[in-house]
Amino acid sequence: MRFTSALLYDVKLQQRHGFYIAYGLITMVYIIFLRLLPLDVRETVDIVLTFSDPSVLGFFFIGGLVLLEKGQGIYDNLFVTPYKPEEYIWSKTLSLSLLSVLTSTIIHLSVFGGMSHAFYFISGVMITSMFFTLIGIGVAVRCQTLNSFFMLASVYSFVFIVPLVEVVGLWHSPLLSLLPSKGSLLLLSSSFKPIPLLEIVYAYCILIVWTVLAYRWAKSSFRKFIILNINGVK
Repeated sequence: MRFTSALLYDVKLQQRHGFYIAYGLITMVYIIFLRLLPLDVRETVDIVLTFSDPSVLGFFFIGGLVLLEKGQGIYDNLFVTPYKPEEYIWSKTLSLSLLSVLTSTIIHLSVFGGMSHAFYFISGVMITSMFFTLIGIGVAVRCQTLNSFFMLASVYSFVFIVPLVEVVGLWHSPLLSLLPSKGSLLLLSSSFKPIPLLEIVYAYCILIVWTVLAYRWAKSSFRKFIILNINGVK
């Protein structure tokens, strides 16, 4: 019950800060843009956009939320209550991931009129967004300003978006299979072409393993830079 209340509060907080309006505008722009593209490139561009924006925007939005709450001194009061850091992390992560799923699905259905293997596509967006949001939390708690966050976030996120070069045909390497983004792109592309079952299993495994690692890192970072500094505790 406490977690459900926290999740609903985060959804309302995101609405109040204009996240839904921002996502709505981005969604409309992407729909118009994709509809104007030639059919032979529309599918590839849709995969790239779905991965790079509705999925990854949570990475940057979470930075703004964390820095806003740090600046308001919310944590000093929040974590002297029974509310746990784990609940905070997952509430923020799931609320942003659900928003990513909503916008990605609307874009895809509006442009293509349907969706093959909807479960693969939606779960791919969901887990990808969770991963990047967790990484965003781990980065944001280390920063004091938005500028420092964006600089540090660019460094952390760059390596994870490298597999995009394979989608657009610029470079291929088996090393890319070590990154969670490779799994994300496989699941997203399943809406347009059949993906062998073994590759689907690989995609889920690599994404889940990296997401678990991202959560553990975000939790450790939150404890080190937030919890242990509340009220001057070191």
